[in-house]
Amino acid sequence: MRSRALNNSADKDQQQNEILTLPSLSYSSLSQSRVRDLIFQRNVLMVIMCTILSSMFILYHWWSPLIVYPSKLSSTLGNQEATTNACEISLGEYQGPIYNSVESGTIGKPKCLLDSKWIQVSIHTVKFPGSDTIYDDWMWIDYHDRINVLVEDETKTREIGKKAEERRFLIFEQTKYALEGRKSLAIIGGIIEPGEDAETAARREVGEEMNGLVCENFHFLGRYRSDVNRGMGWLSGFLATQCTRNQLILNKDHLLAEEIGAADTEKQNLISLTLTELKNALARGKFLEVQWTATVAQALHHPELNKL
Repeated sequence: MRSRALNNSADKDQQQNEILTLPSLSYSSLSQSRVRDLIFQRNVLMVIMCTILSSMFILYHWWSPLIVYPSKLSSTLGNQEATTNACEISLGEYQGPIYNSVESGTIGKPKCLLDSKWIQVSIHTVKFPGSDTIYDDWMWIDYHDRINVLVEDETKTREIGKKAEERRFLIFEQTKYALEGRKSLAIIGGIIEPGEDAETAARREVGEEMNGLVCENFHFLGRYRSDVNRGMGWLSGFLATQCTRNQLILNKDHLLAEEIGAADTEKQNLISLTLTELKNALARGKFLEVQWTATVAQALHHPELNKL
């Protein structure tokens, strides 16, 4: 009897040890062969699940960029240009002209880095005609095309038989953000708004800035690049002559409300210079902005201001 009791005690100890070695399963009532079968099946299932999950992860990261989802398909087809030129950073919608010139060496479409209502900054891929070198990091700035206008002062009535008065011109005294706090002489300048041509923009700006001044003639001085390597838009210059003041005082705040260039308007003093004074101011470098300087210089050489 004592021997049987000892054997029973040893069997119980062996069963407890088997249970402790498999804490996650209740195998106490199963044979060892059955336990081994269950463990094998569990391990096989775990390997299969890991394989499936790994395959799904790899397929997702490899193939998801190539998938066109139905919700995006119509947008992609309907607005392919906008999708291609989507900017990495957007501070507003740029509505000005975008430069892409195959004749000058542009390859493909530019990659837009940043846009706002004022500018769009992009990287172009460029291969200049006659060269084998390709530049894939050509920085480019698209900026709204602009106008400059030198405006003649209001036409005075001249009595017959008396010496004609010297022609006068309306000039601003003002400062700009980039002029290091210094004052400069300036002429009318502004953005060509979407849908405008250069002369329409020039006439509009004269009416706004000169508070209703109407000029009969706008002599075109030419269209010129601001920066031949980085873009920065085109500048069209004008000389406005035979000007009279409209009795209707324009509401400038209302006119500027919807214009892109409205935010660039600063305080300025309007003065009248004779032709001689204007020439002297130009020679002394009083126009600190190179585009104002160029437009005034071109105007002074125009046949209209060199009549005998």
